[in-house]
Amino acid sequence: MKIKLLSLIFLFLSSAAKSEVRFKDVGIIGLMSHDIFAWDRVKEVNTENGRLDLSTIFDFDNGNRWEKGGNPKNAENSPVYTITKMLVGFYKKELKQHSPFIARQKTVSLFHSMIKDSFNRITGLEFPLQGLDRSVTNTEQAALRAMHDILPGRAKLYDRPLMKDFNVTNFIFAKLFLNQKELDQVITYFNGDYDAEYKHIKIPFTSKFLNLKEVDGKFIEKFSPYRQADMLEELSKVGRGELLISEVSFIHHIQDLVAKAICPRGNQWMPQDIICHI
Repeated sequence: MKIKLLSLIFLFLSSAAKSEVRFKDVGIIGLMSHDIFAWDRVKEVNTENGRLDLSTIFDFDNGNRWEKGGNPKNAENSPVYTITKMLVGFYKKELKQHSPFIARQKTVSLFHSMIKDSFNRITGLEFPLQGLDRSVTNTEQAALRAMHDILPGRAKLYDRPLMKDFNVTNFIFAKLFLNQKELDQVITYFNGDYDAEYKHIKIPFTSKFLNLKEVDGKFIEKFSPYRQADMLEELSKVGRGELLISEVSFIHHIQDLVAKAICPRGNQWMPQDIICHI
């Protein structure tokens, strides 16, 4: 009887930790990643500043592309593109009442509030209350790349005649602006593998294909002490309810990454009320 009770408690805790991840979370955390990391594959360095200040939108190309969403990476798939354009639209609205400085601060604050909700749904963890005044690391980027497990290869479309779903990796749909029902749809939780669409991404206007799982695997094993196969196996256990995500061996890197990314010290665009530790 006691064993049965313990089993039921474990299952309850596991299901409670597994929240319903929504399609919009893919866009929000995807844009978060772009705002922290911009990987120069030739020099093998991160060219972003590691802070969640929307520099990926407002500072890219000396600020000349903000109306288009900044870094072209922000228009490579529909969920990231939709969140980017929503933030650009909010900024434009704020410009009618405030200076560009205040408008950007308000837009960054909105972005932080969006990230908090998505971070909790995807990781099952509480968003950090305090920041870390340190530089982000490649190991943290590797941990974030392992979370690509959750990316959906296909998504449903609503209220669109003749269109019921689409391939998220197809560049034809990269700038598809999603409606609220599409953003709110629940996606599959971690299963320990990448969806097939991400293993065969067609590079536009070429005959080449990219396997995101392979790309991530090489990065993880070159720039971190982890192996992609081990990380994905842990995430598969989380998906099956055999492991709490708080027990995943690399999850602390995700927590540290976000704590660093919200530290406002030396950054005028960030909410200044967050305490940072060294």
